[in-house]
Amino acid sequence: MIARQRRAAGLTQAELAEKVGVQPETISRLETGKRTVSLGMMALLSQSLGLELHELFRLHATDSPKDQALGNLLWFGSRLSVTEIELILDVSAAVLTHTRRAEGRQ
Repeated sequence: MIARQRRAAGLTQAELAEKVGVQPETISRLETGKRTVSLGMMALLSQSLGLELHELFRLHATDSPKDQALGNLLWFGSRLSVTEIELILDVSAAVLTHTRRAEGRQ
């Protein structure tokens, strides 16, 4: 779970380790389950990844490409202002409407 969230944030193990204040080997052990995670470490990890603590507990063993894309989209969207989100939604709706109309003409 930590590895997936780290990758979604675009971080290497070394980069996350630096943010959390541990060695990269510690991140590797946490991701592979060779080391247990304390609540304090979970709080540091979630803060370093820009996540709410509960987001580290997503229990999907494997994600489909769509699940991965949605996860990345949610991560990206969570860092935007309300104005930016509304703008992206407006542009996205216009693109989808145009695409669907174009496909209907084919």
